[in-house]
Amino acid sequence: MKRALQALTWGDVQRLVPSEIDTIILPVGTVEAHGASCIGTDNYIPDSLAIEIAPRINALIAPIVNHGITRSLNSYPGSSTIGVETFVNYIKDILVSYHHSKFKNIIIFNGHGGNNSALKSLALDINHQYRLNVAVLHWWELCSEVTESFYGESGAHAGLDETAMVQAIDPALADSKQFDPEMIYTFVRGADVYPVPGTILTGQKGQGAPNFDVKRAKEYYKKVVEEVGAFAEFVIKRWRDAGLC
Repeated sequence: MKRALQALTWGDVQRLVPSEIDTIILPVGTVEAHGASCIGTDNYIPDSLAIEIAPRINALIAPIVNHGITRSLNSYPGSSTIGVETFVNYIKDILVSYHHSKFKNIIIFNGHGGNNSALKSLALDINHQYRLNVAVLHWWELCSEVTESFYGESGAHAGLDETAMVQAIDPALADSKQFDPEMIYTFVRGADVYPVPGTILTGQKGQGAPNFDVKRAKEYYKKVVEEVGAFAEFVIKRWRDAGLC
């Protein structure tokens, strides 16, 4: 069946929701510099995860919100940002609209760290105000142990994990020829620098650099899909068991 909400007619939605489908996935990302990977990395990943996981949790997929809160990398060419208040109000209106369409559960697949705190606060407010079930999943944090187990080191912004994910989606979304170790910046305690002096950002020196191994990337991608899918499935089951949807 069609999973993309925008590919359905309003009659389809009326027929399906909530009698057959009560869950919708909202992918959210941004556009910003990502080392030798595309500036749409934070959009391609959550959108792809939504396509992979929607059948597993019997969900429809909302059109992606592909502009988010970009701060420390906003000065780099191609990057763009939305103000925090604008972003929050926009996402809130989307969630309330889906509430009016009778969805009971909204799973937000977030692809960008700059959105984390705004989405967390908003999800809590929406749940309290509308009794709408909302889960915000930050895939790279949820899969941090998967990354360390699979690669033997932690990931990084535009690094090992993100680059692997976009290359698994499409190898052309990253260009190893453009990679330069000088792109890597390890955060230093006691220093707040804007723009950040690097577009591959790591918290641990010597870890997280992209390796551009497409074969391994595809294996990693499958593990991420499984981890995120299993958690989304777990959350929805717990909501159902508690009579919340």
